[in-house]
Amino acid sequence: MSVVPAVTVEHWFDFICPHCYVAQDRNRILRRHGLHLVGHALQIHPEIGPGGAFVGPRSGPTYEFLAREAELAGLPMRWTDRIPYSRPALAAFEWLRGSRPEVAERFATAVFDAYFGEGLDIESDDLLVRLAEEAGGDGDALRAARASAEAALVQSEHLARERGVTSTPTWIAGSQRISGVHPRRWFEDWAAALTR
Repeated sequence: MSVVPAVTVEHWFDFICPHCYVAQDRNRILRRHGLHLVGHALQIHPEIGPGGAFVGPRSGPTYEFLAREAELAGLPMRWTDRIPYSRPALAAFEWLRGSRPEVAERFATAVFDAYFGEGLDIESDDLLVRLAEEAGGDGDALRAARASAEAALVQSEHLARERGVTSTPTWIAGSQRISGVHPRRWFEDWAAALTR
């Protein structure tokens, strides 16, 4: 009896993107349907450099939608007055993914939780090393791998350009490209269609 391989869905994200934070819930739906998810890091706001950017209070329909969706997904959301420089965290994810994808996925969850759940500065090398170690990675090796981690992120961003990815979150399955956080029911239906 032959085993049918799982359909692969590629997913681009940035740790500072609140839609990507909520997208963790949509990824759970896809995985529950037996789809194989491959995460890719993409710095969506390269204009935000070291030290981050001040944004002040966040209000309005978009933020209300995100808060509601995060609550429905069981994801605590705490807004801070700064958007951090996400490149070090994204590079760390790509470096970890290169050797141990399961560690990279746990690391990604921890980074999202640190920023959106706890309001921590995800630009901090010490925080990233600690989160990598708690996820089962080698913190010392990560700290020493700055150049190769950056190269891994550049490669992921190049792949995004090749695939036409210009926003986060974006999912690609075969010829289908989906951007943005759609309702949970929509993702249930999409996942079911992909596995038929």
